[in-house]
Amino acid sequence: MNKLLRSHVSSGRILTAASAGVALCLAGCISSPQTDRALRVRCGRMKALTDGPGHDTEAVWSPDGRRIAFQTDRQGDWDVAVLDVADGRVTPVAAGAGHACYPAWTPDGRLVYAFGHHPMTAVQAARSGADCGYGLRVWRPDGGTSERTQGYWRDYTPSVTADGAFVYYASTRGNSGNSAGVWRVPLDGEARAACVLPLDGGTVGAVQPSLSPDGRFLLWAQLDGFRENWRLTAAAATNLQESLALTPVEMSAYAPRWSPDGRLIAFTGFRAGDPGWGVYLLEPRSGELCRLATGRGHARSPAWSPDGRELVFENNRSGFYKLYRMAIRCDPPRAQPAEAPLRLDRVEARWDAGALVDAEGTRVSGAQQAGGALRFERPAGLDFGEGAFFVDLTLVVDRHEPDTRIAAVGQYAEHALGWQVFVRENRRLFFNARGPDGRFIGIESDEPVQAGRPVRVLGIRDADGSMRLYVDGRKQAGRASGATLCYGPALSVCFGQQWNGGMRLNGKVLAFACGRGYPPGVPRVMTSAGLFDGEAGQ
Repeated sequence: MNKLLRSHVSSGRILTAASAGVALCLAGCISSPQTDRALRVRCGRMKALTDGPGHDTEAVWSPDGRRIAFQTDRQGDWDVAVLDVADGRVTPVAAGAGHACYPAWTPDGRLVYAFGHHPMTAVQAARSGADCGYGLRVWRPDGGTSERTQGYWRDYTPSVTADGAFVYYASTRGNSGNSAGVWRVPLDGEARAACVLPLDGGTVGAVQPSLSPDGRFLLWAQLDGFRENWRLTAAAATNLQESLALTPVEMSAYAPRWSPDGRLIAFTGFRAGDPGWGVYLLEPRSGELCRLATGRGHARSPAWSPDGRELVFENNRSGFYKLYRMAIRCDPPRAQPAEAPLRLDRVEARWDAGALVDAEGTRVSGAQQAGGALRFERPAGLDFGEGAFFVDLTLVVDRHEPDTRIAAVGQYAEHALGWQVFVRENRRLFFNARGPDGRFIGIESDEPVQAGRPVRVLGIRDADGSMRLYVDGRKQAGRASGATLCYGPALSVCFGQQWNGGMRLNGKVLAFACGRGYPPGVPRVMTSAGLFDGEAGQ
């Protein structure tokens, strides 16, 4: 695998799986266990396109189907070359000093690729005046090249939109280390690049972005900071904040490519029981997966032919990664009864005029004063279940003292659901809630709380167990972490001083609400039906 993506992947998770795999014995594909819904795929035999020493990777078919661009290290460094499909002739188009990698075709036959000089430190670069970052370049059939982006960051994994107007790519610009967000720049003209998907608390890296052929959806590979795993993620192009993970949490997936008709996604994947990295097909609307039979070795980085009838990919069965092509035909899964979209916006309890009330405004429980804490017993039926839930409150901390920690505590249904919001010794807010497995998971705010100022805190535990924290409407970049603190008796809500401990809030809670799902105006965790059937952004 190329060096750029390797910097974003822990060595044991993505790129360094065992090099030799057991040969797959099925002629077509290895489908999902749900055979009545599985994709039905028929594959031709693998045909070698390149041979010899060195690695040939990251292939992509030209729009006319006559050529395949790829990166190769045959000369000791990454260069971009073009293969003539008819006669097998290979022509270098970006070679020489420096890395040239990640080629992407434009509709009019140009190539966009990432280019950078040999690595050097920032100090060395400043002294020499050399460009040590990776920028995007454009190659023309007449042999000319031009720079599209440049800097001391890394711009890579470009993808050109079907209309040729824009290039989407990953960039480390403005981020620490090698973490990447998604950027976009016009293919031509003087307009500057713009970040369309910045990093946040749940996104450690986002690479390999591509727009669907109809321009409606953006697809990328995302490294989830909580799971520490690469997953394919998609969102409506007009609303990237409500994204959907397309691959299971237990699966590693990257290098996605839309099929020309936008119906399927080919990608590199690995899950428990696989003999090695392989080529998978995904139907995003149904979530159905199948693994193609690509023989022994690791198979990676698939790309579609313009007519959608073939895939080109790399395989290391010979000891080097070489390019192969395979004819493919995929029938859609059998139709399934449509499920009604799940709408999660109901508030089940809220703080109003000194009382805990239900969604209709009816007081749900009596109040007890206990050691300075206002305590409400849980009424019957106030059970948020196993899905996503939120806690939304506005609080004021009058002053900070060593024991100023507790803001609010709640626990329901005998450990099925629990949550806490408190102020840590560093004056940062901490939202802590139980995941589906019963384990407490927490997220800390980016900045300390200012004494005497109201602050709105919104904590959301998504259905998959991940956490999100918003402070005054801004999503916090804090990474989810395990927590062992658990305060408050079961079936109760408490604000203020803990009645059986010495921890108290030197302030007050001005507003409070909690419930199942997501409050209005807050980005939801998108469902497949919501994204692909037209609800995204509503």
